[in-house]
Amino acid sequence: MKIGILISTNDPETIWNAFRFSNLCLNTDDTNEVTIFLNSKAVAYESYDSEKFNIKELVKTFVLSEGKLLACGKCIGFRGLSENEFCGKGSQKDLYEMLITSDKLISF
Repeated sequence: MKIGILISTNDPETIWNAFRFSNLCLNTDDTNEVTIFLNSKAVAYESYDSEKFNIKELVKTFVLSEGKLLACGKCIGFRGLSENEFCGKGSQKDLYEMLITSDKLISF
């Protein structure tokens, strides 16, 4: 199953739960394909990492488990950020492709 996940919040607990759920999807069924698109404030996910909400570790696990992670390029630019080894720069076209090709879509 193709699962698309849109994260638009800057709430650390919500981002943490989104990545926990995404990792569960990948680990529950080897045929699942999961794409996460970070939009708006969520593109600064690394800055929300803490001892309580280990977001960076969950992101690493997600990508190493064959998950696809993209962040809105314009949103990254607005915040003076850049893509990194785990998160590529995406566009509205990528978000649209995720929407129309996903069997299931969830938003956090």
